[in-house]
Amino acid sequence: MAQIPIAFTEVLNLLNPPMSVPLENVKFGSCTMESDRFISVCETGLGQIAIVDLSTNPVSITRQKMNAEAAIMNPLSKVIALRAGQVLQIFNLELRAKMKSHNMPAPVTYWRWLSPNLIALVTAVSVFHWSVEGDSAPIKIFDRNPALTEGTQVINYQVSEDNKWCLLCGISAGAAPGVINGTMQLYSIDKAVSQILQGH
Repeated sequence: MAQIPIAFTEVLNLLNPPMSVPLENVKFGSCTMESDRFISVCETGLGQIAIVDLSTNPVSITRQKMNAEAAIMNPLSKVIALRAGQVLQIFNLELRAKMKSHNMPAPVTYWRWLSPNLIALVTAVSVFHWSVEGDSAPIKIFDRNPALTEGTQVINYQVSEDNKWCLLCGISAGAAPGVINGTMQLYSIDKAVSQILQGH
């Protein structure tokens, strides 16, 4: 009998007390885990965000009264980014202060922290980077290739450590039932050119 290469162990169940997160909120887009430290859940209908701190023993949960469609916790600190429509806001929860906000020209379809100081924002047609520092607006990095626009759900975005390469990953329905196509756009920041690759 073959050995199992990876053993999984349940650390916590968001549905069980004391977490008690409603099942309908544990889904892509409203439940995020940006690092091994925090899980954030937008509890729609309740007007609050549940923040699970995995670094404490026992694991702790706090709820903040904030209306948002989506929330992502900073990977290192108690800083949260919120999205409601095209409005983006960043708050320092420890200081109870808004750090910055911006009204995007188009809805954000995917976002994530690239580092403790930088957020990636993906719209239907472009990819932006938004620095937490200062009062600068998001900066457009590149436009999405048409192969990654209509009917494609973005599932990941990465930037190389040297900040020279960006990789946008998306999935879409294949021609046959049950088939999922993967498409990646590799972008060179230095050369300002893209290449489309198949896979995900």
